[in-house]
Amino acid sequence: MNELKRFISLFDQEVIHTFDYLGMLSDTQWSAIPMDSETLFLGTRVNKITIGALTRHLINAERHWFEHLAGLPAKATMPLPGKPSALENLPDGPALIDAYRTTHAVNLENLHALTPAVLEKELVFTGRHYTGIGFLWSVLGHHAYHLGQIDLLMRQQGLAAPEYMEWQETGRVLG
Repeated sequence: MNELKRFISLFDQEVIHTFDYLGMLSDTQWSAIPMDSETLFLGTRVNKITIGALTRHLINAERHWFEHLAGLPAKATMPLPGKPSALENLPDGPALIDAYRTTHAVNLENLHALTPAVLEKELVFTGRHYTGIGFLWSVLGHHAYHLGQIDLLMRQQGLAAPEYMEWQETGRVLG
C-alpha cells in the first residue's frame, strides 16, 4: 500500500469514527459551552467553543485543504480556510452530520485524484514547510486534535464518547 492510500485509509476511518461521536449528541450538547476552571483550562481560543463550532471548523478546513492542494503551485503558501459561512445557517445535529458526510465523500474523491507530483511538491502553511504528503499527515493530526476536544466536551456533559481507534472497519488491514 502506498503512502497516499495509507493516509486515505486511516483518515477515512477517523472521520467515520467522528460521525459515531456526533451521532450520540442531544440537541443541547451540540451548543453547550465547556466548563473552565483552574484545573481544566482549555485556553483562550477554545474556552467558548462548542461541538457544533468544532464540527463546522473540521468540515470547512478539510474541504478547503483538499480542494486546494492539487492546484497549489510548488513552494506556494496554502491559504487559511475562511469562515464556514455556508455552514452557519445549517442547524446542529443530523443536518450538520449529513453535510459532513457529503463533504467527506467529495474530499475522498479529491484525495484519490492526487498525483505523486502533488504529494512530493513543497508548500508552506502557517509558516511551516511541508511536502504535499506531509501536509496531509498534518491534516490527520488536526482532525485528531479536534476530535479529542469533542471527546472532552462530551465527557464534561456526562456522555462517554466511543473508544478511540475502535474503527468501524474490521475486515481489512488499515494503513
